[in-house]
Amino acid sequence: MHIEEIIQKIVPADRGCMKLAQTRFDNLIKPVGSLAKLEEMTSRYCGIKGIYEKEDLDYPKRDLLVWCGIEEASQAEKIMHAKWPVNVLAAETGAKAVALLVTSEEEADALEEGAALVQELVHEKGLELLGFGCLSNPDNEMVRTAMAGALLQAAAMKVPVMLDGVAVCKAAKKAADMAPAVLDYCFAGHVSAEPGAEECLQELGLTAPLRLNIPDGAGEGVAVCFTLFNAGIKAYKEMETFEEAGVHAEMKEFSLAEQSKKGAKA
Repeated sequence: MHIEEIIQKIVPADRGCMKLAQTRFDNLIKPVGSLAKLEEMTSRYCGIKGIYEKEDLDYPKRDLLVWCGIEEASQAEKIMHAKWPVNVLAAETGAKAVALLVTSEEEADALEEGAALVQELVHEKGLELLGFGCLSNPDNEMVRTAMAGALLQAAAMKVPVMLDGVAVCKAAKKAADMAPAVLDYCFAGHVSAEPGAEECLQELGLTAPLRLNIPDGAGEGVAVCFTLFNAGIKAYKEMETFEEAGVHAEMKEFSLAEQSKKGAKA
């Protein structure tokens, strides 16, 4: 499938489902908004899946894709033999780290290559969540373009992608320039310690739940953030609303917003 056909298949996430999911979070027996980014991630995931009932929401099967060029072949080999930190961290959440070597020499080919790699992996393994890391320099045009094609394909298949590092964020910007709705499917894993990392996320309109001072975007931050993704879903599925528990709804004066106001005045 050509990249133009892939782009035509990308649709925005279901805002209605996102709103209903957030309403459930607001009605859980806890201060409103107290789970912060966990609520935002889970609600948006509900919008991507087009569901909001807790019984319909499952923990997504995921893999962590680490992109690279020929220059990083030796590091890629270590990942494929599970001898890199990202392998250990990914495995903790049931994910597998997979190194993907970009071989295209033309931009159009790189877009198609990235899209084809993601399509094959998603179909073959039934993946519902991806993490993207990158071993290459942020200025490696072919690798960045391949990742952009991969992000477009993932969005077309309604598979969200968690971003790690400057190179991946630049790829997301490239994909968003081609299809703005692709950003509905992008999550920020963490703010790396790379120069310009914060600015790259701001340009995408994304905020990350973690700041781990990891010096690169090779995927370790995303692997850790996968755990937070699970945590949000767990709270959504296993906590009770006031109605489910048969108790009164939360009074406004006990909400997180009101408590925060009192703390600021103290």
